[in-house]
Amino acid sequence: MIHKLKIQENWMLHMVNKENDNLFSSPQTDMLHSCFNEEELEFITNMIKKKLESMEKHCVLQIEILPVQVFLARTDEKTFIAVSMLKKQMEDTREKEDELDVEAFIARSAKMKEIMEIVKKISYVDSSILLLGKSGVGKSMIAKLIHKYSARSSRNFISINCGAIPEALMEAELFGYTHGSFTGGQRGGKKGIFESANEGTVFLDEVGELPLNLQVKLLEVLQENCIRPIGETKLIPVNVRVIAATNQNLLELVQQKKFREDLYYRLNVVPIEIPPLSERVEDITDLTRHFLKQKINKYGIFKTFHPEVEEVFKKYEWPGNVRELENIIERLFITTEENEIQLTHLPSFFHSLSENASSCYDKGNDIIPLKKAKKMLEKELIVRAYDLYKSTYKAARALQVDQSTIVKKLKEFREEGR
Repeated sequence: MIHKLKIQENWMLHMVNKENDNLFSSPQTDMLHSCFNEEELEFITNMIKKKLESMEKHCVLQIEILPVQVFLARTDEKTFIAVSMLKKQMEDTREKEDELDVEAFIARSAKMKEIMEIVKKISYVDSSILLLGKSGVGKSMIAKLIHKYSARSSRNFISINCGAIPEALMEAELFGYTHGSFTGGQRGGKKGIFESANEGTVFLDEVGELPLNLQVKLLEVLQENCIRPIGETKLIPVNVRVIAATNQNLLELVQQKKFREDLYYRLNVVPIEIPPLSERVEDITDLTRHFLKQKINKYGIFKTFHPEVEEVFKKYEWPGNVRELENIIERLFITTEENEIQLTHLPSFFHSLSENASSCYDKGNDIIPLKKAKKMLEKELIVRAYDLYKSTYKAARALQVDQSTIVKKLKEFREEGR
């Protein structure tokens, strides 16, 4: 019956050795460890040992232990164990990915533990919250946590990026409109985000990008708990909690007359500063393993990081913070053919961290020309920024150059073979 056992590409096959006490191979054990704790794994191991003891020769047995499946096969002389992720569970994992992100929030460093304590305390009240921090530090995740812990958790949580929607459409998105308010509008009108999130939470990301005319209407929501849709003469009462976030200095924007002072103080009731990833190195390894586990569940393929890779990750500055870490892990997971991701698989800008050497030196430790060194650094920064932001506009803004410069340079790099 062994020939009937179809081993899929993402399965791990192992022949049980009677002289070895280990029931599973090392890769199989790593996969199981990513799904179960030590106590659960010990129970599973003992159960499978008992199954093997009672199995007859030329027999195949399938066992489903969510989220994995195990096949046991026995011939006259040999016993095989095959382990893989269960496809149905992988699909369920994809559907619940956002929920799992919230449940598995990583806070090992002292700074993040302190923030988590604040989050739990403020979740039970309806005060406005302002989340501060650089791009990619996890402001949207903190907002989801606040909503999850609050009495509004059973209601809608609606997020909007104030910098991603054109100014002409922003008012309609936030406050809605009535039938016939403008050409091309939806028949019968449309509810805005605040009305749709009634009794729930609205998360305004990049609130510093909100136009001044809409800042007045947002202030009305916070002060009067009501909205006025486009084309409507009457105010509509709403009951929402507002959480805002920004990577800008709002006080500077207030001084520059780009942000209303009264709105700033309305939003800044409970400010929470989220530190960059470089200031919470203790979280990096756990975040790395968490994101890796997500990809394993998503794609049904097991991979692991070599310990040296995790050490290099802790030395890197992570200018794009948690978002950059997650993007790098997905990139490595998809592009690496081997089950173990090693230092050689990392992008070039990590290599100097592992070799304690500067890229501005040749192999013979001779200093390279300054012009060549500048070109190497320029290429490394531009490629890294584009990989992080996936947009020439955002990469240009981060590097403080014209967008046309980024487009031109990327074209040159592609012609060179990048």
